[in-house]
Amino acid sequence: MPLAGGAQWIVGTTLALITARRSRLYAAAGAAPRRIAWLALLIFLIELAAIAVSFFAAWRSRNALFLPEYATVAWRYHTVEVLSLIAWPIVALAAIWNAVLGVALRRRTAIQELKRRTDRVRDYRTPRAPEPPPPRE
Repeated sequence: MPLAGGAQWIVGTTLALITARRSRLYAAAGAAPRRIAWLALLIFLIELAAIAVSFFAAWRSRNALFLPEYATVAWRYHTVEVLSLIAWPIVALAAIWNAVLGVALRRRTAIQELKRRTDRVRDYRTPRAPEPPPPRE
């Protein structure tokens, strides 16, 4: 479980950062997915802080007969599980929203490129009007 929790934390944090960075490409349209990705990143950082506090408490009370409730291994597993269940759908929502924006941007770009090429072909094929002869004096 610790390896799976760590891997899930690393991948989730990385995906949230990538999603937040990628949404900058879409300017104002990417503001909402960027905020959502930063929220997911904040949840992953809270998860890291909770685990760090738990490890610190376990290290300080190594000689104690009973560990505090938040320093037990079961509490750490449960914390990683619950916070990841909250953060992962948020990251997925931001990533899907980003993908939709990317598809829309590619579609607009393709339409503009088609129009540019069509205009270029039309200009090439359309004969130009003959130039008027120079005025005689």
